[in-house]
Amino acid sequence: MKPTIRNRAAALGIATVAGLTGVGLATGPAMAADASGADSSSQSAASNIDTQSVYYPTNTVKYADELVRAWGQGATDRVEAFASPQVAEELADHGDDNVTHWDRVGAEGAAGTTYVDYENTVTGEKMSLGLPTEAVSDPDSEWGTPNGVHKVQFED
Repeated sequence: MKPTIRNRAAALGIATVAGLTGVGLATGPAMAADASGADSSSQSAASNIDTQSVYYPTNTVKYADELVRAWGQGATDRVEAFASPQVAEELADHGDDNVTHWDRVGAEGAAGTTYVDYENTVTGEKMSLGLPTEAVSDPDSEWGTPNGVHKVQFED
């Protein structure tokens, strides 16, 4: 094989591997391999950084649903990722009796905020979550994506 053809074949092979690696990284944490068996030379320089990322939907209703799911699963870290500190505290203080029984019953927007409403199928209690519509809907917004749920209100 001529050196030119060999160099091009090698370059194509490297590009293919790099492309497949890029696809694996672009698909998110569900496709990421467990790094525990990886060579230490491939580890990040900042090994104390959590490699598991949080998925933040850009649809406000789905964003609120993710918070309710996290709360129902007792996933405190995820609740704190989706809610402001005040909302996370209010949810924790509310307790977790029947926390898995919230059904979304509606959503509406007013004055730049989307309100997503839920009803507890066991107790009949209602809950409304408020999110800044534009900030959550804009994936490039540095301040809006995490901790987007800034208001929670319970009603018997």
